[in-house]
Amino acid sequence: MEKSNRQIASELKLLDLTLKNASAIQCSFMGEFTAVASHEILVARPGGALEVYKIETSEEEQKEENEEEEEEEEERRIWLKMLMRVETRSIIRSIEIVRLGGEKRDLVIVGSDSGNVSVLDLQGAQANILHCPAFGKTGCRRGTPGQYLAKDPRGRAFMISAIEKRKLVYVLNRDSLGRPTIASPLEAHRSRTIVIDTVGVDNGYDNPIFASLEYQYPDEDDYIMDGGGMGVSVVPGHENGLQKEVAYYELDLGLNHVSRRWAKAVHSSACCLASLHGGADGPSGVLVGGEDWIEYLHEGLVMPEKIICAIPRRKLHPAGKGILITKMTVHKQKKSKFFALAQSELGDLYKVSIRLHPDDKTKVLGITVSVLDTLPVANSLNVSKLGMLFVPAEFGDHILYQFERIDVEGEAPTCTSDETWSAYMDSGMKEKDYFTTANASKLACTFTPSMLKNLRMVYTMESLAPVTGVLVGELAGNEVSPQIYTLTGRGPRSSLQTLRHGVAVTELAVSELPGVPGAVYTIKDNSQEALDRKREVDKYIVVSFADATLVLSVGDTVEEVGRESAFLTQAPTLACAALANGCGVVQVHPAGVRLISQGKAKQWDCPGLKRIECASANESQVIVALAGGALIYFELDPVSGVLIDKPPIDMGADVSCLDVGIVQSGRSRSMFAAVGFRDQTVRILSLEPAKLLAQRSSTALRARPYSVILQYMPTTSGTMDDVVLSIGLDDGSSVRTGVDPVTGSISTSPTGRFLGARPVSVSRISIDSSAATLLLSSRPWISRPDPKSG
Repeated sequence: MEKSNRQIASELKLLDLTLKNASAIQCSFMGEFTAVASHEILVARPGGALEVYKIETSEEEQKEENEEEEEEEEERRIWLKMLMRVETRSIIRSIEIVRLGGEKRDLVIVGSDSGNVSVLDLQGAQANILHCPAFGKTGCRRGTPGQYLAKDPRGRAFMISAIEKRKLVYVLNRDSLGRPTIASPLEAHRSRTIVIDTVGVDNGYDNPIFASLEYQYPDEDDYIMDGGGMGVSVVPGHENGLQKEVAYYELDLGLNHVSRRWAKAVHSSACCLASLHGGADGPSGVLVGGEDWIEYLHEGLVMPEKIICAIPRRKLHPAGKGILITKMTVHKQKKSKFFALAQSELGDLYKVSIRLHPDDKTKVLGITVSVLDTLPVANSLNVSKLGMLFVPAEFGDHILYQFERIDVEGEAPTCTSDETWSAYMDSGMKEKDYFTTANASKLACTFTPSMLKNLRMVYTMESLAPVTGVLVGELAGNEVSPQIYTLTGRGPRSSLQTLRHGVAVTELAVSELPGVPGAVYTIKDNSQEALDRKREVDKYIVVSFADATLVLSVGDTVEEVGRESAFLTQAPTLACAALANGCGVVQVHPAGVRLISQGKAKQWDCPGLKRIECASANESQVIVALAGGALIYFELDPVSGVLIDKPPIDMGADVSCLDVGIVQSGRSRSMFAAVGFRDQTVRILSLEPAKLLAQRSSTALRARPYSVILQYMPTTSGTMDDVVLSIGLDDGSSVRTGVDPVTGSISTSPTGRFLGARPVSVSRISIDSSAATLLLSSRPWISRPDPKSG
């Protein structure tokens, strides 16, 4: 009997699986979040994710050989390292950072669609919710606060505002134990008011002040109907009944009350605010960015009456088309110096300099706007104390820049507020009639965009936003998994990108080989000089072929070495390792075990006509498997520096692979060895002297083991490391299970995964100084602990 459509629909289940996290950035902040004195960037991703990145720098010494002398120069490499990621499970509407008095780290304030405001502490890369008071309904509503956040620069309070009418002010304090506290909200509502932007005004240690760019629309009673049925405002002095203002809201800490203290009309195109430093550090006040103009405003400003400056324009930009300032930021330098950065909708970045009175640093005489460079249009502008600028782009990749210079007033195209005010006074026009796009295009100087002059790009964070087209298919022709082809970006920054399942790697060097290698080994430098430097560097790269071995010396260059290395190069190498205490290098080949020390070699030969089929070695132990299933164990004598062999033990089955493990810090030997047999089993053997090669546990497999390793993974608790057994099978799958570090028993709940059509080879590697496993099949794979959960 056929099922109806309704029955089929009720049984249909859909799974929502995220293949790649959102790469766009809504907003970002520079600060110290997880640790003191760290230069970190907090970014908010679409979908409600918060991420913290640290600016990492490294000094690398490079030597350049010239004909006359050898010079050393330092190259600084800069990159961003992600420290943490927090899924808020919400729509993030606004973010602000605040530093309480006496603190050396920043707290994060988040406004979301939850109807709550959250105060987060990210110390130690762990997100702790300090406070989460509720104030309204859920959802992104125009009347629910959360769209805008502004903080008091001294860390005493913050304001959270809605798009319309409602504003709430929260006072921050400490309890008797020094923990941050938050008081009940204070209302600062104003009916029929639309908020464009808010910012905290630096008022020193006087009462906190918040600036709001807003306008109040008339009440319905203030309109009359004209003959065409349209409403006409009858409010005197308001064009169309609307007038944008910058209003100051003061929080009286003594009376615990918020009042609207001061307001000043601004240009009708004003859209963003930036607060200047105040108190003993500067004049206070705000910069107002709009179309074609940047204006400085502050309560009590008398002479000049208006400080406003036109912005430089591109030569080919139409004279009748305005240029909107979209983002501004202020950065404080040493000795109470500061400057502002402003960016236009075209991507042009301007430096805004504040000219102060020589005798009174709290009085502003004028402003200067100079062209700095042309960058991608940004959602935020973040300047760090390291002299870097982070630009999270609206479209395309996000970029970290290094300032090459910042004092450009004498060389770059520059406009001043004095020129603007003089031209306005000479015109005899009214203020609202003069400050237009047409007059700005006549007054402003012009420039031609060029390559970067004052900034240098040092790091790029990839972004797919926006994705305008997607195609999924296996179009490469030689890969197992299909690729995802995307059209991303906008305009000249658009691109076609190919996404593949996996982690991106960087190819550092390529070298042609005389044949197909079967294995590759790295030999650490165990000389006394390397031990004194406490740096683990590799001395040799050993490449094994079917009937030969290639030895490469690692130094300033990679070169092939011959017989002087004392390696046996006429046979394949089955295992190779540097021995502890400077005792040399051990090489295992099918005919025996070769100990190389100080350029001389001693060899242990296989008994009779038997051959070694597989082997494994670490810094003090060697284990070899002979044909027929016999195992022979060698251990380094630290006194004589020679390998002492033990009697062979017959295992009763042919050995296909084995691993002796690694010697952990503070120990002299590995306690277990993992051995894979052709009967589709893997056994854990003891390496304790009293129970040498005794079986501790075993596990049955569905296919013959091809390779096996024992990996020690650090635990989050910091106690004894976990022992992980990784097995590669002939059928292209892998098995991962745990081993008890004391008894050697194998866990009864292994996890398996199909990796490819070829047998899987497993190896130990290190990523970011932590243990990981490399699995090679028809495609390479990496297995590592989750950085978040461990």
